[in-house]
Amino acid sequence: MKNNSSKLILIVVGTILLPIVLYVIFEISSISEGEEMIDKVYTEQLDAIIFSVNQYSTDNMEGVLSKIVNHLDSTLQLKGDPTFLYFSNFKLLFFQDDDSQKGNYFLVKEIDISETEIIELQDSLFNEVDMQKSRKQLLRYLDGGYRKIEPKGTIVIGGEKLQVVHAVLQIEERKIYFTGLLSINGFANDVLAPRLQQIAQEDLVISLTALSDGEIVYQTDTLDKTTIFKKRMWLFPDMEVGITSKKQTVKELVDERMTKNLVAAGILITLLISGFILIIRNFKREMILVQTKSDFVSNVSHELRTPLSLISMFAETLFLDRVKSQEKRKEYEEIILKETNRLTNIVNKILNFSQIEANKRTYHPTVIDLNEVLKELLHDYSFHIQNNGFTFSQSLEDQLPKTLLDKEALYEALVNLTDNAIKYSEDKKHLNFLTGHRDDKVFVEVTDQGIGIKPDKIHQIFDKFYRVTDGNVQTTRGAGLGLALVHHIVEAHEGDIEVESKFGEGSTFRLVFKAMEDVENTHS
Repeated sequence: MKNNSSKLILIVVGTILLPIVLYVIFEISSISEGEEMIDKVYTEQLDAIIFSVNQYSTDNMEGVLSKIVNHLDSTLQLKGDPTFLYFSNFKLLFFQDDDSQKGNYFLVKEIDISETEIIELQDSLFNEVDMQKSRKQLLRYLDGGYRKIEPKGTIVIGGEKLQVVHAVLQIEERKIYFTGLLSINGFANDVLAPRLQQIAQEDLVISLTALSDGEIVYQTDTLDKTTIFKKRMWLFPDMEVGITSKKQTVKELVDERMTKNLVAAGILITLLISGFILIIRNFKREMILVQTKSDFVSNVSHELRTPLSLISMFAETLFLDRVKSQEKRKEYEEIILKETNRLTNIVNKILNFSQIEANKRTYHPTVIDLNEVLKELLHDYSFHIQNNGFTFSQSLEDQLPKTLLDKEALYEALVNLTDNAIKYSEDKKHLNFLTGHRDDKVFVEVTDQGIGIKPDKIHQIFDKFYRVTDGNVQTTRGAGLGLALVHHIVEAHEGDIEVESKFGEGSTFRLVFKAMEDVENTHS
């Protein structure tokens, strides 16, 4: 039977649980891939926004350089009306003929620097080794048909940070090396601000932050959230463009959705596993029940066969008049009576149990005195108790409150408890019967000095067909129905069963019911 159950469990795992778990895992991986794709697309969109800001900055600077080319004469002087430079946020311009090394400068806006310092700055910029390399590279770009604007560090004049930018300008056949000092704050607030506001609108906050000191140069709006995407500017390498969402970002939405999906998948898997465990537990319980029922049939067959064999044998002996002694005849008659009663009890127990299983057993409660029922039991059962080598004592409480019970059912419960006490007592053969009351309850109890019950088995002894596996149970006849019947009877009368037991020392079974006054209040 164990092999069959194991095979069935493996079949259930292989055909039901495993495919579902694999499907859930596949769905989780699909969700993860989908969320990664969404996150990638969103990141690319943010990158495109920053690209447009950089391109706008470059285009603006290209426009200024084109105007400078149109206003620059052969003497490296700005001709015409160069007022456009005032709005370009350039502070100081340097020009140098690449061939003659002739140079000039143009002060666009007043800054805190002397003419001597300007000349020294010009010599420093044009003679620096890096600047020489940069010039050669820019010339190659220009020869290739592309005018590149190259940023080259920052300097501070009069407390204002200026971006150094280089370019090579083509004026007819001449190549002019250009260096400009561009106000970072001015360009950010005058040129980039309108464009950033147009891009940001009501959904985004775009900020320009100096990497060197973390100072926010410009920000479209105030926001406490962490920047979700940032990148350096082409024209201002020391400045970073950051983008933050005013609302819930796609990344936050992705993370939230991912979390929800993972939680849902986790709950689904948990429910599946829990359901599978319940199925296995129920299956095992059913298998145990089947085995128990099989044992029950075997035990009942043995229980019935023994008394029937004895009755048949001794009845036949008496019928054939083979017993000459009156004492022997009486002994055989007592055995027949005893086995007949035993057979009757077994049959009654099975019939009562079948009624309970079919929900057909009915009770007829009447006002009874527990003392009187117990006295009746001891009167009727004393011969059976003593015939099995037992002694007994009784302790009945005077003026015990009455209760509302089915007398025959209570009598049957006490008989079963007494039978159990006799069956499972090996050495110390003494029983004690007691009645009493506490608070609004009355009780009757049966105590033996038998094999006892282990603590972890007490909750199982009232299950149908259950028999403990300790002590002399294997050599003791029984069907495992007695305590199940007791439990049903007590439960049907809204009572309680209390069990006190020490393994190897004995057990006390206490049946507790509502006293008469409390019963009347309940039923009223």
